[in-house]
Amino acid sequence: MANDKTRIEIIDFKKFSKPHTLGVVGIAFGKIVHGLTTNFFSTEVFQSDLDNDGYPIIPIQRAVSAIRYSVSSHILLALYFLQENGWFDPKVKFWIDGAEPHDEVRLEGWSDTWNTSAQVDLAYYLEDVCEELEVSERAFSQEWFHAKVSHLYFIDIDVPDVALTVGILLAQMWWKFELEEAALRGNANAASLERANTARQQQSKTQNEAKMSVIASYWAEAEKELGSEVMRRDSNAAQAIYTIALKRQPRELQLKSTGEIIGPEAIRKRLLALRKLEKIG
Repeated sequence: MANDKTRIEIIDFKKFSKPHTLGVVGIAFGKIVHGLTTNFFSTEVFQSDLDNDGYPIIPIQRAVSAIRYSVSSHILLALYFLQENGWFDPKVKFWIDGAEPHDEVRLEGWSDTWNTSAQVDLAYYLEDVCEELEVSERAFSQEWFHAKVSHLYFIDIDVPDVALTVGILLAQMWWKFELEEAALRGNANAASLERANTARQQQSKTQNEAKMSVIASYWAEAEKELGSEVMRRDSNAAQAIYTIALKRQPRELQLKSTGEIIGPEAIRKRLLALRKLEKIG
């Protein structure tokens, strides 16, 4: 078991707005350092775990037992981080619905109704956030890591490889930024940030709807020519749509940075979303 060389470091702690089931007041994420070995853990925090300053004190044995990966909890914190940095309107609320392993993150204030359409729209908004950070040379920043894992969560978390990728990216982020503090926006900029965020969200939604509309129309066109059997396979359909797009060069499918048409893989991802929305067969 652990000895005197083992130490616990709390990386992040978020308190809930009100206590949850059985008196849980928040979630703590930390690491256990034992010689050259480091393991990350996440655990619920009770009122009795807090010191006089409201900071969690986690015993080594409990931390060792808590070495695990709670994807919904991590995504919840990622969304909090993005909101603190101006990527979500302050009015948007996040929460976890259900119990593990069937729990999921939901949003209130992002759309009138939280459904498949809202989830798909959110996923592509987060993808646009990643692209904006990459264009501004902020790839692998804390904001990028949080946006990337959140995008993967909402677009395809049911795929085991995607869940594994989310965990790996979070671990990489902790290693890189464990000594940094999140740079929060000041209250003086709150009003301008809110306006900018609202405009950014609307622009992203409009652009995504335009992309999806063009892809759906090209899919229908290709189905008439190639038949439904061919177009049932997303890889075939994506290649057929990509071929049409290369000829016509629609502005909606051009990358902002280069003007080139988005690739077949990007089209294929949107076909999955269009099928969920029942926009294509």
